[in-house]
Amino acid sequence: MCLNALIKQSYSFDRTYFMNHFVQPKLLISAQAKKIGLKLINDLELCITARLAFYLDVNPCYDGHEATFIWTEYFLQDHPQPEFSDVREAFLQLIPRC
Repeated sequence: MCLNALIKQSYSFDRTYFMNHFVQPKLLISAQAKKIGLKLINDLELCITARLAFYLDVNPCYDGHEATFIWTEYFLQDHPQPEFSDVREAFLQLIPRC
């Protein structure tokens, strides 16, 4: 068996993995942003399918939870040591009320 055939055979079963691995965006979120973001998600009972990216002014390719984490990271850059109540209030000001 030639080298090209071996390479094709070894990658054929992982093609989906490699495609998804390189195409899906990776989030680089600080531990503090993740902690506060998870608290927001749980406290406000945010659904992962919620279309929050538009309201939070982040890339709309992200789901509701990812958008929350990204927004939290940006908020922490401007407010390094906020109280959770301040974060929650700022978050809720961006989301329209029903």
